[in-house]
Amino acid sequence: MNTQSKTARIVSPSRSADILSEETTAIAIETLAGLNIHCDFAEHYKHRAVATAQLIRDKANDLNDAYADPKVALILSTIGGHNANRILDHLDWETIRSHRKPLCGYSDITVLLNAIYAKTGQVTYLGPHFSSFGMQQGFEYTLRHFERALFEGTEYALDVSAAWSDDLWFIDQTSRTFFDNAGPVIVNKGTCTGTILGGNLCSFNLLQGTQYMPDLTGAVLFLEEDNLLGELTLTEFERNLQSLLSHKGAEHIHGLMLGRFQTDSKIQLDDLIELLSSFEQLHHCPVVCNLDFGHTTPIFTVPIGGQCKVNAIGETVTIKVSSCVSGSKG
Repeated sequence: MNTQSKTARIVSPSRSADILSEETTAIAIETLAGLNIHCDFAEHYKHRAVATAQLIRDKANDLNDAYADPKVALILSTIGGHNANRILDHLDWETIRSHRKPLCGYSDITVLLNAIYAKTGQVTYLGPHFSSFGMQQGFEYTLRHFERALFEGTEYALDVSAAWSDDLWFIDQTSRTFFDNAGPVIVNKGTCTGTILGGNLCSFNLLQGTQYMPDLTGAVLFLEEDNLLGELTLTEFERNLQSLLSHKGAEHIHGLMLGRFQTDSKIQLDDLIELLSSFEQLHHCPVVCNLDFGHTTPIFTVPIGGQCKVNAIGETVTIKVSSCVSGSKG
């Protein structure tokens, strides 16, 4: 990594930073400092919970300011939430297009990552929030892939983590529960290359029918879902995936990569494979599930708008990604 110090602006386009403990915040600042990243915080990093028209404009302006500020080299979302799509109409797209810099986050931040790529052709990063850096145990994998994605600037492989967790680490940092990682599971064999799009599925689908939806033609979709619906997660996932696969351009996707589901979803692997196999729209491309991204930890970082190469022919899966953009936009 470059030893020169960089400034990261921490923004809260979704949920407020009020949810973070002082300990989590302090650890995150220290961990990022170890990467020579200095954190500064947007004016509305902490904001009221109830949305108002002024708050939506304030949150949008925080992101606009982060792009316009020449001192800021990197933008990190504080955490996810539910309404980041409300700021899209208030963003200064010319400023974002003219002042390119990486934005990283996941979950609800999915809408911003893909909208920015769709509107400007700028690569964004599906990866950890600022809050994620407050994790003390089991963070090495996440940290390593974040560094590779944002600072090494080369093609890198998405390694398989040794173990994973779905516990409330931010409540108890010492009593963690980790499970051995069985690794990727191939549903449809094949190889492909394409442009990385996606993130949280229900958030990604919010872009359908808007000017902010990227072209799915030639995409390798990276999709995951949280456990807000508990045992109904697989049912909701099914209809959300169908909606996406009915979208214009989806008939020309090159692959589908799925992140690990949370334990409260009660999704059995056999049921997931049976469901995915029932989608005739996916029979032409490789489909892989149980990958290290989504709402469990650890997670890798992938460039939205970057390039992906998948080999899912044999017993193992090889996925390599690069932040290079195919063609130009905006």
